Amino acid sequence: FYNSLRTTAMILTSYNYIKLTFLWILLASSPSQALLSQKGNFHVPNFVKNYNINRLLRIPNNNNHALSGATPALPDSSLSNHVPVKKIIKNHIQARRPQVESGLRYRSDDWLRNFLSIPSSFVLRRISFHLTSNTLLCALVILLHRIPNVPKIQIPLIGHTLMGGIMSLLLVFRTNSAYARFWEARGVWSKALSTCRNLSLSVMAHIRPHSPKSAQRFMELLRAFPNALCYSCLCGNAELSTDVKQVLQKYTKSSSAVSSSAEPAMVLSYLMHQALHDAAVESPSSSSDLVEAIHLTEMTHEINSLVDALSTCQKIARTPVPLSYSRHTSRLLTWWTGTLPFALVAQLGLLTLPVLVIACFFLLGIEEIGHLIEQPFVGDRVGDPVTEQPDETTNGVGVNDYDKAKIKKLTPLLQRAAKTQRWDIGLPVCSMAENMRAEVNEIEVMAETLSSTK
Repeated sequence: FYNSLRTTAMILTSYNYIKLTFLWILLASSPSQALLSQKGNFHVPNFVKNYNINRLLRIPNNNNHALSGATPALPDSSLSNHVPVKKIIKNHIQARRPQVESGLRYRSDDWLRNFLSIPSSFVLRRISFHLTSNTLLCALVILLHRIPNVPKIQIPLIGHTLMGGIMSLLLVFRTNSAYARFWEARGVWSKALSTCRNLSLSVMAHIRPHSPKSAQRFMELLRAFPNALCYSCLCGNAELSTDVKQVLQKYTKSSSAVSSSAEPAMVLSYLMHQALHDAAVESPSSSSDLVEAIHLTEMTHEINSLVDALSTCQKIARTPVPLSYSRHTSRLLTWWTGTLPFALVAQLGLLTLPVLVIACFFLLGIEEIGHLIEQPFVGDRVGDPVTEQPDETTNGVGVNDYDKAKIKKLTPLLQRAAKTQRWDIGLPVCSMAENMRAEVNEIEVMAETLSSTK
């Protein structure tokens, strides 16, 4: 009885997925003239209106979808007689994104949405030229194989079987080395956040009561440090933040520190050391109070930790994977996928084309993911991380709310970030820097509030 119930549930679930797949194919393909109005709007049939797409795709119906990264539910009013085709596809056929704030991650039952969102994949766009070239070559091989009286070029499949293991090892090593850089970068930024918290708490609790002027200067410098660290991670591809420029000009009394070759984060670290020295001079009890002297010494070590974070970020951003290693992997992958049609055409015939396309998509995609996350600091747009972030319903590919002319003026590294969403291909260092800056400011406000209540 239990097996019968389980089989029935599986059949019903498969029916729902098949019905939804049919709906996606119907909407994604060129609609017939009977269903398409003159304005390019799709006439929704009755079975679509009565079908609970949100329930099948597990789309939460709440007002916080923009903040959580979940897919917004399609309102009932939109299922009128005419609905834009692109709106339905974008609102419903897209991959689920992790909710960073709540800690919710990916789920295995998102397989259908992940599969149907392949046409909007950013990785697919990146490998489209290589994939198209292999597809055209495969079509040419199949055509020549079917023409009579034409010499057939065939190679044994055993060669690809043997080389497939070697190619898999190279791809695994390539992606593992890239992910190791990503994880190391995340750890560095976590350490920098922890250090900023410690410095903020120490200044407000131990330095501000004795040296208020130096403490205020130190907090201004500390608030500017995250954006300066973000600037160093982007290797100068973006302009220096306005608040960092203002702080440097204010406390260096010249614009030479801004335009010099010195890293802004390094200049801020030096100014923070100066602020601690001035705090010791300003305080009347620093020479006699050993506890205060210990706190000043510990804060000096914390500033050195920020310098260590800067050095590690520069190491990751400015040390690429050796060219010979990456190039050798690319050559082997190109040879393997380019000669695969000659090994399959005799056995598969016309089926060689879809088999090759699927194999090339996944293999080339794995290689491209390694290339993307090798530079782990390009995870969001440069600028306002909230107002300039792409709409969640565009799946990070369609840039509707962002001026495309501005994207063309960006460097290739920033163009990559402008076409994706946060955490898609790396760390959102701009958003993380703003969050660190806001948290330092919140600690300062909290300390002032608690001090005033005493």
